[in-house]
Amino acid sequence: MTRLPMLLSASVVLASLAACGGGSDGPEGEAPTGGALANVWFADSDSYHPLDKIRPDGSFYSGNEADFGPVNPAYAGSTATQSRWAIDTSATPPAGETLSYTFKIDGVSASGSAVAALLANLRINSATGLITQTCKGFPECYDNSSGQDEDFLVTVTAQASGGGKLERNFLLRVRGNR
Repeated sequence: MTRLPMLLSASVVLASLAACGGGSDGPEGEAPTGGALANVWFADSDSYHPLDKIRPDGSFYSGNEADFGPVNPAYAGSTATQSRWAIDTSATPPAGETLSYTFKIDGVSASGSAVAALLANLRINSATGLITQTCKGFPECYDNSSGQDEDFLVTVTAQASGGGKLERNFLLRVRGNR
């Protein structure tokens, strides 16, 4: 066989494979979009309740300020088991698709046991991307008794129904008990 027919045969085979998708692993769908996530700061002012949201300067929010951010839809002041605050990690899905959300936590300046304890309290709404804290008193509520500020890297994944995904992260700091 001469070189031209061999090249032509190889081209036909490649073209037919491409027309069929080329194999079992098709391309990932279009990725969701979203801006950077802001770092957040908290204080453990009472380990019998969810963490309190604080400003980067260390002053406490009361929860009514314009810059407080989203409020947990499940919050009820009478029970003190749900955080007042929520962290919005939502993204924009590609046209005609839906998103599902997951997250993971890594310790930056926090021990593995601190990561596990915080992870036991935080919840993400898999449909909306809203992260909140749920706990029912000591010792279940997160308690930073280390005496040092603890930093956690939270990585949120927004997965589109078509396969594309967006990963973003932010730093969550919990001030040590004072």
